[in-house]
Amino acid sequence: MTKKIIISTIVSTVILFLWSGITQIFPWGVPTAQSISSQTTAQTESFQTPNLVELPANSLTTEKFDEQFVNKISTLTTDKTFSWIISKPVEYYNVGNYFIKEIVTQLLVAMFLATLLMLTTGLSNQKRLTIIAITGVLAVTAIYGQMMNWWGVPVIYALGAGLNLIIGWTLSAFVSSKFIIKPTV
Repeated sequence: MTKKIIISTIVSTVILFLWSGITQIFPWGVPTAQSISSQTTAQTESFQTPNLVELPANSLTTEKFDEQFVNKISTLTTDKTFSWIISKPVEYYNVGNYFIKEIVTQLLVAMFLATLLMLTTGLSNQKRLTIIAITGVLAVTAIYGQMMNWWGVPVIYALGAGLNLIIGWTLSAFVSSKFIIKPTV
């Protein structure tokens, strides 16, 4: 049993990692983000994006802004807007670190999915996948519902990312339940 959980976790991690990467190119993924740069030095490669809006240096990012916002979750209110701001130092943004954190996240999800599949071996695959899909809907509702409410995450992004999560979990569970952790009924 332990061997099946390990194999299922590895296979599911690969599926979930690839799926999450592929779905970032969908219209509700990365393309929903607006990129704005206000730097006094040449732009680093990690921040180069198409359709970048460049603002004059110090018009948005100033020493005072950095001092006030870096490493904090903050709100900023102007006469016409309310914004949530999460700021990190530039050196924090490292593509290699993103991939490592994404793999670890998907590994943890894959372990939970494998455990759930092991706990439901007495059910048909249809029921097992329904349970996984419902669990995905539960996670999406809990996470993106609050993010839309409190953080103002755009509905198109939340619905798209939520759908990606549900499909990814169900696809991963389908492969694992079909070939690795098969039902006993």
